[in-house]
Order: sequence, then structure tokens, then C-alpha cells
Amino acid sequence: MPPLRTAPFLDDMEAHPMANEMPRSADYSGLSRKVLEYSERFLQVVNRLKQPGFSEADWAPFGDLVDVEHFRRVGVFLTERVEVSNWSQYKQFITQYGGMTSWEGTLRRITEVPGLVFLELEERNTRDGVTDIANTVTIYKFNESGKLCNLDVYVAHVGQR
Repeated sequence: MPPLRTAPFLDDMEAHPMANEMPRSADYSGLSRKVLEYSERFLQVVNRLKQPGFSEADWAPFGDLVDVEHFRRVGVFLTERVEVSNWSQYKQFITQYGGMTSWEGTLRRITEVPGLVFLELEERNTRDGVTDIANTVTIYKFNESGKLCNLDVYVAHVGQR
């Protein structure tokens, strides 16, 4: 089993400037690396949404990471109620919402066990000048082929800036 990789926990959020503090996927291996690659590609897509000419083709880099036929995301998204979406629905949500917000994250902890990766983040989403801050845990489940097939997302809202 790969060793536990841990990022420092920020006890005093006010003392730290907002920044995207995510490690490079190249510094990890195994499924943890795939999760961080997914995160890097996801951020690229969200940034690309803000530019003219975004298309379905911009989602193509996920093909080697995601089991698009069996993918399922469970968790809150735009409301406080749990929502379930498949890959097509999830892409549609992100395409609609992602272009209107700016995302930053700080890695707290990434833990890998066979078939699963637990990613703990502080996430900051800014929209219309207001930044929502949340602590999140996302459980990434992989199939036998090593493709992402399930995301379980847990969110604890911390506050706003």
C-alpha cells in the first residue's frame, strides 16, 4: 500500500492568503496520481470555459481517466440536497456553472487504499465577488481497469469572505 501523503492543516484561514495550493500529479504515483491528474484536467476545463470557443472536445482529455459509461457522482452541487449525476449530466453542470466561478483549493490530505482515494481539501469558490469556503472530502472509486467510476462528495461549509 502506498504511504499516506499529508499536506499541512491550516488552522487559521485568515492568516493565509488565498492561493491554489495543490501538488503536482507528477509528484505522486498510483491512484493518487490519477486523482491529482483528474483535478489538474478539471481545473483546465473550468478555466477554458471562461474563454470563447469552449466545446465538447475540451472534455476529451478525461477519456483515459474516467469510465464515462458507468460514472456516477453523488453529493451536493448547486443546492444543499444530495444530487446524483452521470458523466453527461456532470459535464453539463460544470459547463453551466464553472464559467461563472473561480476555484482554488488547498490539499489537506490524500489517502489511498486499494480501489479508492480519499481527497481532503479546503475549497474556495468565488462568484460575484463573494468567496465561499468549504472543507471537502471526495472519495474517488476506481474500477478494475483503473478508471474513475464513482465520486462521493462531502461538503462542510466554513464561511464566506
